[in-house]
Amino acid sequence: MLDISKKIKSSIRKLIQDLIESSPDIEEKIHSISPLSFSLKIDRLEKIYIQINKNDINVDFDSIKRTDFSVDINVLEAISFISNQSINRKHINGDEEKAFVFINMIKSSHIDFPILFERNFGHLSGVFSYLIDTKLNKKSNVTIKEDHISKQLRNLNIRLDRLEAIVKEN
Repeated sequence: MLDISKKIKSSIRKLIQDLIESSPDIEEKIHSISPLSFSLKIDRLEKIYIQINKNDINVDFDSIKRTDFSVDINVLEAISFISNQSINRKHINGDEEKAFVFINMIKSSHIDFPILFERNFGHLSGVFSYLIDTKLNKKSNVTIKEDHISKQLRNLNIRLDRLEAIVKEN
């Protein structure tokens, strides 16, 4: 269980670092409001505590002494945030001003969340977030070539086969 916790924390930390690196001006903006500490709870998942201090990012499941704000949302609201980068005020506790400055900073940096999910959590997460984003924004002019879908499914099958092989070895 401890190993899974470490991997989750590492993945979240890498996602935040990729988010910062994906936009040329977001790093400067984060430095302007740093240090920043907040908690995020999505539905029934365990609360995640995130601290950003200049170039240092700390992700933990243990409570920290002081958080600037906390966000408590369900899965549908999280998906909605990914697609339109806005959140209802009622889900934020603590320093709402700092929370909205942070959210608006992310919103103005034009981050492609499906690409970030794909890069950090695999093809399947990337495809799901892309399809959800497309569905929520009703992008009717977006088409995926059949060859591309076949290639992605083939890659997914290869990954599943590798995972099965690793499980059998252990």
